[in-house]
Amino acid sequence: MTLRLIAVCCLLFCAGCAPMVVGAGATGAYKSASDERTFGNQVDDATLTARVNSALVESRDVPVLSIDVDTLEGVVTLTGIVANKGVSINVEKVVSGVKGVRSVKNLLQVGESSFGQTVDDKMLGFKVKAELIAAKDIYSLNIDVDVNQGVVTLSGVVESLKIRDEAIRRADSLVGVVRVVDNLVVREVKTRG
Repeated sequence: MTLRLIAVCCLLFCAGCAPMVVGAGATGAYKSASDERTFGNQVDDATLTARVNSALVESRDVPVLSIDVDTLEGVVTLTGIVANKGVSINVEKVVSGVKGVRSVKNLLQVGESSFGQTVDDKMLGFKVKAELIAAKDIYSLNIDVDVNQGVVTLSGVVESLKIRDEAIRRADSLVGVVRVVDNLVVREVKTRG
């Protein structure tokens, strides 16, 4: 285990994240049951996300704490803010080299984020998630929300184009949202007839 990985783990546990990690297990069970992917695909994606995060931690040229990794059927989506285009390219190279990655959607933004902007983005993410939870027809636990400099990225699996459009509309309607990036996959549910 490298020194960087140990430092990241210590930071998470010292910052009081241990209860959140345990609580996330209960949420994860519900999310797993309501996700449109097979359980095997969910496990494969989670494993691949862990491998990608590990590779990013191992790389000395990557600001691992400013990058969010989401995986859906082997397609890895990167969101976050990096210092320059070169860092963005390095991150994509590292991720592309991880065994099992089918493709990479590099949505990293170039720039700097102040502490205030980070707090604003976190609050906006909570508002978007609350808006999705309030919607009757949207299984919000299937949708991951990432916000960077007011840009909201929605990732996950939804049942129909109608639900996808409603999730995007609801997110886009909130004050502070600069734009919405649609990274949702539609899986129409077939009814037996």
